[in-house]
Amino acid sequence: MFASQRIALVVSCGLAFGSFGVAAHAQTAAQQLPAGTTLSAPPPGSVPVTNPANAASAPASGAQMVSGVTGATTAATPGALGENGLPSIDNATPGNVAGLLSYCVHKKYTDTTTSRSVARKLAKRADVKNDQNYSLGGQGLLANGTTTPFDISTLSKSKRVKLCSDLTKKGQGLQ
Repeated sequence: MFASQRIALVVSCGLAFGSFGVAAHAQTAAQQLPAGTTLSAPPPGSVPVTNPANAASAPASGAQMVSGVTGATTAATPGALGENGLPSIDNATPGNVAGLLSYCVHKKYTDTTTSRSVARKLAKRADVKNDQNYSLGGQGLLANGTTTPFDISTLSKSKRVKLCSDLTKKGQGLQ
């Protein structure tokens, strides 16, 4: 009788501590937000992008200056997509293509070594190293010649895969 009470006590303590660990993990897990969400404060670990026209927006350190960017266009923005359901990559700079290819490889929208190789070769070019659109591409933002980059994460997965394939072909032509 005493042994069964001891087992019941051990089991109930184990369940109590196990549920506490799950609740603690749920409170510390990163929160996923939909694309285009505006936050009042930056999420932990984020790197701020500042507006060069507004000196007050620049933090003391760890920021990247990106000029001419006014927001992000999404798949829901009227006129943002062509007839094939994809944004135009015709005006994307070599830096933006390299950044987007890195994004595509990281997010597993392409698993070819060609995409990885093209991204690495483009990233080594001097003009790409100084291109602010490289950073935008790494965030999944297509700078296609307007002041508002296109957020490719708002496309369906099949469209993102197709866009990444098209970016690989464009990147090969830019090498």
